[in-house]
Amino acid sequence: MSPDSWRTVQEVSCGVTESSKVRYVEGKCATHSIAPVWFVMPSFCLVRQPVFGANGVLLGYEIRFRNAEDGQHAFSQSFLTGSFDVARANLPAFLVATREQLLDDAFQMGDPANAILLLPPDLLVDDDVVHAVARHRERGGTIVLDGLTDAVSPSEALLPQATWVRMDVRLLGADELSRVCARVVGTGATRARTPRLLAGYVSDQTQYAATTALKFDAFQGMFFSRAEPLPAADLPSTTVSAMRLMGLARNENVKDRELEDVISTDPVLTFQLLRLVNSAATGLRGVSSIGQALRLIGRSAFMRWMAVAVAASRRSTNGVDQELVRHAVERGRLLEQLAGGPREAGTLFLVGLFSLLDSVFRMPLPEIVSRVALSDDATAALLEGTGPYADALAFADSYELGMFEHAQELATAMHVDPAKLNEFYTTAMAWTAETLSPSLEGAARA
Repeated sequence: MSPDSWRTVQEVSCGVTESSKVRYVEGKCATHSIAPVWFVMPSFCLVRQPVFGANGVLLGYEIRFRNAEDGQHAFSQSFLTGSFDVARANLPAFLVATREQLLDDAFQMGDPANAILLLPPDLLVDDDVVHAVARHRERGGTIVLDGLTDAVSPSEALLPQATWVRMDVRLLGADELSRVCARVVGTGATRARTPRLLAGYVSDQTQYAATTALKFDAFQGMFFSRAEPLPAADLPSTTVSAMRLMGLARNENVKDRELEDVISTDPVLTFQLLRLVNSAATGLRGVSSIGQALRLIGRSAFMRWMAVAVAASRRSTNGVDQELVRHAVERGRLLEQLAGGPREAGTLFLVGLFSLLDSVFRMPLPEIVSRVALSDDATAALLEGTGPYADALAFADSYELGMFEHAQELATAMHVDPAKLNEFYTTAMAWTAETLSPSLEGAARA
């Protein structure tokens, strides 16, 4: 898998050994609930990337699997262990389907309506394949003809049964895209009776503009995780207040009572912090004041929740914004678990979260960092890629790109057990879903 194919707005979960612990995950993920499930992390890896509609609504996730050496049915393993449902978060999953999986009805073990099958362009369409596709559709499933190009693909024999077609926009110019769209839509046909168009691997404004002009229905790719800075962009007042308070909290000479007094002057921030501290992720309930929160969880943990409030203060106007916020917090929680040696857990959390705030707030990272008194080591990692926290950021980049071997090498160099990486990421994904659910739901209603 090309590193360029996967960037910021995505999640990765990697399985481990037979000694994996059983975990219970319950809560809500942004705007949709996650059903309680028991699962043992298996010996495979998976990567997910969001698919957005033309209006920015999150339609679902493409989930790709990296099998273990002896694993030929990673989807089956992920479904049986529950990790598939955790990854798709109650949304449809776009899944690459091989001929073997299609003929074996591999995706029928769950609700077929949750499986949108991506069929390769070179799929030989014979009677067996036609019958397999019919079975999947009869049970509520959906198919996508994937990787269509200017040349007619064998899989296009299934166009009458396809709900979607996906084109890799990295490989097609504007004229080629137009020709493929015309071929797919058909002369005189109405869009309501033809497959919907999915633009895959959109990486820049030019590609996005070209697909938008052709009225594509959905999009995915790097473009949606690298929001360009806006000329007049500024931080919300609550964000500025939270950043100022993070600086005060790092000052050992500032007493808890002084922090409480300052926070209390901002009712919005007070409400957000209490909502977060009372979330399922902390295990606390009934915390009714900032002073009580400080006494119960301590200043270091309080700073972490302040950082979450910073990210959550971004006014989310669509699913893209919400995914950016979720990923920033998720990365913070992931890196926090790499603590050891010169790396302190609280600083790791802040470094991970702040490393993505330029995309969240559409502002240059140096400008954001200048608003808060981070440690010298954290600032060096964020702005220069140096110091004791730089390897942790490099690890996050590799892991989230699906470059698992490189991520394991970096973990080993940091004296972190590579066998625990999947557990760290799964914990981060579940914790973030529980923590941010109230905040993102509130933003979605705003």
